[in-house]
Amino acid sequence: MLRYRLTVLLCVLCVSVRAQQVHTNRQAFDSLTALIEELDALYRRNGSSDSLDLRRAAVWRNYAYTAQRLGLTQQGQEYAQKAYEVYIRYEDYGRASLCLYERAIAYNNIGDTTHMNELLGELEHLAAKDTSALVQYNYYSILIARLLLPPPEPSDKDNHDPQREMIVQAGLRTIAALQRIDGYRHYNIMPAWTYYNHALVYDMLYAPPLTDSISHYLDLARDAAATEPQLIDRMEAQISIDDEQAWLYFYTKDYARAEHQMLGVLALLDSVTTDSPASIVTERGEAYAFMVELCQTQGRYAEALTYQQLLTDNNAERYSIERQRVLDEVQTGYEVEKKQLTIRHQRTVIRYLMLIGVLVLIGAAAGIAALWFRKRETEEELYAKALEAESIYNEVEQLRRAQYVEPLVMLRDGLTAQIKDPDTRQRVAQANLDAFRDMIAGAHELSMMDKRYLLCFHAGLSAEQIAAIFNITPASVYTVRYRIGKKNAHLKGIF
Repeated sequence: MLRYRLTVLLCVLCVSVRAQQVHTNRQAFDSLTALIEELDALYRRNGSSDSLDLRRAAVWRNYAYTAQRLGLTQQGQEYAQKAYEVYIRYEDYGRASLCLYERAIAYNNIGDTTHMNELLGELEHLAAKDTSALVQYNYYSILIARLLLPPPEPSDKDNHDPQREMIVQAGLRTIAALQRIDGYRHYNIMPAWTYYNHALVYDMLYAPPLTDSISHYLDLARDAAATEPQLIDRMEAQISIDDEQAWLYFYTKDYARAEHQMLGVLALLDSVTTDSPASIVTERGEAYAFMVELCQTQGRYAEALTYQQLLTDNNAERYSIERQRVLDEVQTGYEVEKKQLTIRHQRTVIRYLMLIGVLVLIGAAAGIAALWFRKRETEEELYAKALEAESIYNEVEQLRRAQYVEPLVMLRDGLTAQIKDPDTRQRVAQANLDAFRDMIAGAHELSMMDKRYLLCFHAGLSAEQIAAIFNITPASVYTVRYRIGKKNAHLKGIF
């Protein structure tokens, strides 16, 4: 997860007597799976009733929530939708909005803004129909997350920024709605995440960040997290809170405490890996990226390269998880389609099964081909990152031996050497280094990597072109630009 994405689930698991006493997501998932089977058997024996329908919907929603935390995206979306349809039928708009909220958060975590927009529209419709605190809370929570994709440029706190004000007001309305909800635990809500998100808003949208406001809401988040009954929920909230605290230390140049804090985050991540693998691998990548930037800022280039390699390895793990998620979705979709065809076409089941068999074989062949190409692309990506790391190391060594502070000519030549596109390479090669040197003259905290990115911006390259050079996504380019601007406020508006 990039830091601008609110990849958090603002919920706590507590649905049935059998699931309340568990302490890990995996235990909860196993308990809820068994409970679904029991309720399905009861439904087949006795048929539908109001109490049974609503109980099944509650279990489905919590099963969906837990599946999402374990990385089972397709299963989570399917069961959340089933629960939503039941709640709408019984006009329980509060719990229906919870289903939409949890589905939207899951799409937010994987960057699927198309489906997220659809769910936000449904939440807005419910919020207009039902003004209860629960519905308003869910609507404004997702509105904030959507407004932050992509992240707006941070600006000086004295400047009027309508979009920033809209996000801040949405955050305050979320907190106000939270404080009006009676028995929030009954609805699977964790206040710690609400306060943490608002602290993150003050970090992201202001340059320099409003450290007092961030500290205030982090303290509220820390106090709220300490009251959570489930150990796994307390630990996951503590990870995000400590991560943001490390950035606060970094902003104030208290590098020793910042490093100590982030090393503590990495230790906590290792303790909860089996319970939330899909989100933990992203959090760990962010921690490694922080350590790379911290070490570069202090001139500890060898350590920065070590963390860069850990970040590269972590990215490879993310690709593996994403690949497995896609395979699971294909398998689930196949099973659902198979059952539907069996029900609708019992008299022609043999013919249709043969047809499905052919489709499965074709799909398997296509899947194998897609996986092969994905594997090849991943290997090329990892190799490119290794070359980039080696290039950075060589440049640092040359700088040290030549005893130059920042040899811009060498930096430009090293950068053009790794650019494949001729037009892009020519634009960088022809960049005016005198103008670039004057532009960054007052930016004393720029690392070598910062200057590589800034030279690309100075050359007039787009986010997509820069992303192609460094083998990252365009969204990551915006994040780099955001971080550079926060460290060097006088650079605001020049790129």
